[in-house]
Amino acid sequence: MSEDPVSIVDPREWIDTPEDESFTEISPLLVTQKRKHHASPSIIESLDYDRCPNEPYINFIATKTKCIILLLNLKDWIMFSFIGIATGTVAFGIDMGVKFLTKAKFKESLRYVDNFSSFLSVPMLIFVGISLCYCCIAAITVAFTPEAAGSGIPEIKCYLNGIRLPKVVRLKTLVCKSFGVLFSVAGGLPCGKEGPMIHSGAALGAGIPEGLSRLVKKLGYTDSFFGVHDDRAKRDFISGGAAAGVSAAFGAPLGGVLFSLEEGSSFWNQALTWKTLFCSMCSAFVLQILQSFIETESVKINNKYSGLINFGEFKCDDSEGECKLWSLADLLVFVCMGAGGGLLGALFNQLNICLTRYRHRNVQPKGKAVKLLEVLLIGTVLSSLCFGLSHLAGHCVRWNKNGTDKSLTTNWRQGHCPTDQNLYNDFQTIALNSQENSIKMLFHHFNHSDNSSSKTAKISLAPTYSVMTLGIFFVTLFLSTCWTYGIGVPSGLFVPCLLIGATYGRIVALTYQHVTGVTDPESFYPGSYALIGAAAFLGGVVRMTISLTVILIETTRNISYGLPIMLTLMVAKWVGDLFNKGLYDMHIEFKKWPLLEWEAEPIWETLRASDVMKTNLEWLNSTPTVGRVVDVLRRTKHSAFPVCVYTDKSGGYHRISRSTSFRSQLRLQGLILRSQIVTLLKKEQFRDYGEDQQDLKYSELTEFYPKYPDIDDITLTVAEQNKIIDCCKYMNPCPYTVSPYAPITKVFTLFRSLGLRHLIVVNNRGEVEGMITRAELQEHFLEQVFDLKKERTSAASSLVTTNPILPGLTINGVEAPEGQHKTLHTF
Repeated sequence: MSEDPVSIVDPREWIDTPEDESFTEISPLLVTQKRKHHASPSIIESLDYDRCPNEPYINFIATKTKCIILLLNLKDWIMFSFIGIATGTVAFGIDMGVKFLTKAKFKESLRYVDNFSSFLSVPMLIFVGISLCYCCIAAITVAFTPEAAGSGIPEIKCYLNGIRLPKVVRLKTLVCKSFGVLFSVAGGLPCGKEGPMIHSGAALGAGIPEGLSRLVKKLGYTDSFFGVHDDRAKRDFISGGAAAGVSAAFGAPLGGVLFSLEEGSSFWNQALTWKTLFCSMCSAFVLQILQSFIETESVKINNKYSGLINFGEFKCDDSEGECKLWSLADLLVFVCMGAGGGLLGALFNQLNICLTRYRHRNVQPKGKAVKLLEVLLIGTVLSSLCFGLSHLAGHCVRWNKNGTDKSLTTNWRQGHCPTDQNLYNDFQTIALNSQENSIKMLFHHFNHSDNSSSKTAKISLAPTYSVMTLGIFFVTLFLSTCWTYGIGVPSGLFVPCLLIGATYGRIVALTYQHVTGVTDPESFYPGSYALIGAAAFLGGVVRMTISLTVILIETTRNISYGLPIMLTLMVAKWVGDLFNKGLYDMHIEFKKWPLLEWEAEPIWETLRASDVMKTNLEWLNSTPTVGRVVDVLRRTKHSAFPVCVYTDKSGGYHRISRSTSFRSQLRLQGLILRSQIVTLLKKEQFRDYGEDQQDLKYSELTEFYPKYPDIDDITLTVAEQNKIIDCCKYMNPCPYTVSPYAPITKVFTLFRSLGLRHLIVVNNRGEVEGMITRAELQEHFLEQVFDLKKERTSAASSLVTTNPILPGLTINGVEAPEGQHKTLHTF
């Protein structure tokens, strides 16, 4: 997980805009006056998923004929196909790069093992040196682009949830992420390329439409056809890119769609489902074609290649009897393994978040050099430990050709074992291989031994890995992965968790064999235990259910594992949730990113909109003066302003306050966005009283998306400051509103299902009472409001007070004294 991209701030702080006493009104003698402490928009904002049906938008839609609408829909399908093709191509490049770098490292270091069999310090230095070079390159890419650190899944999850995080889906981030993950994986760090692939797909989803739009503009054509003019369209493309990333990573198109639905998007529709599935299919197909071509030098599709990770085929050996991959008795063991995976996952998450807090306090403040040294330290320790244990902790095990998939024999490592006795070193086999190959070895590598030389003799299972080897490998990988996740390199979490879980599953399988004495390969399949162990631990860490079930089923290509995988993941989630949240959610919570969960807690039903709404707002009338508008924009971080009717002669704006005498005269007309006002100022859409002016078109109103001008970059004369702006034509005339008495659970549902950014609270007379944003719906804030209200209610006091820790908090519609208010940034 990246700890660099965005500074950790409290949601109540990054919407806080205290009034600045040093602010000076625009001087008549200056063209542009910048304030000393500029209130620029926050780096963390919500996304505008709600359509704004103002006059330019309505006129824009009115010009669309059925043919144009059909072409626009076709354009979306073409865009999704481009995103899928590009994601599959990038995945193929990452896969080939990791394989090349990993093969080069192992080939060079193991070659010296044979030459210095009695003196291993030389090959160890070579192995560690190559690993450190790789890790250093990976760390440099993150130093160049901090947003490329970690898996990127928490960031993409927040973006799809409606939170705009800066630079997360930019081209620079994509390049550094894709390039850096080659070296972090090949460097031997316990991380995977599958998580970063999801981030890369999302970045492609954002970049391809925007890139085509810029290209069309540079060619001198209008971008009304290719352009992306709002957050909703961009969110849809990012959803498709994230799904395509999952599809390319695991060869799971359906799992990719469900991942975008379950883990990210706050708003979904049937059309988006079809387009996202199409994008995922394109990604998987392109990757499969490219992999088949490289391996077979033909364009024929080979089912052997599907995704960056391939679990192999779960099947019995070629014995005459019929074997069972799992039975009802195994199902009970699988449920217990799910509980164990939940406990291990909870422990992993807690240890990792403690390390993250330590890094935030002691590593991040010291700059990029210290972060680089941390990566080099971890790389040195882990590569030395891996090489040392491979030659000290391994056991020589005899292999039998009847027991293992023949394609896996190339991954065996003999180490110090005699070469003429069909022996292999069990620790080296799983430690000195790529993580994907190690997972396949644990899934499908098991020995069979003949009890006699007779052809009719029964075949029995023989030890493949010793319990000691598996135990040491499990503990080492568990701690090293926990230590690594969060450092300044691109790193995924799926593959290391799968490897840890597969090791856990093989330990359970050996224990089960020892207790029951079962050795018949027709009734016991150790690979099933490894698969369930992998699902249990991964589910205990990330707490995904539906999408992870489908992803694992598609990756195993065996529907018979559907029930045990689903039960295992459910139990792992239930047990893990007793202690903490999933790791991605814990990192999001640690960053204080305002993620909205699927639904609110039922206990919050007693809270009302009036209990949490902010009342200290800024508002505009329908025709404010330019000077007043600029004053508001410079003093606040508000991203939207209620447009109200108030017959006041002193100016165009007032601050809403319950102590204000004109409170009852504020009638809501609409809502206008900060981006719209800045665009109007930039386009000089202001006039004198009584003058007429040509209205902006929708394409002109959204011309600067997504980078709107800053208010201090706009030049204004004294005469222009006295002109007026017509807000009625450009505001949203029908914003979503809610009653002050609406329960918070209903408010939460509105935000989550409609993808809202602002919700205005109005009474039954249409008067503005306040506004709610996602900051007021955060769990920790609602818990404090609930506890305070419960405390006051239990005291049976008629006096309603405000918690001084929560400025501007209202309970039962009564607000704190005037001095305790803070201005709300309405996202």
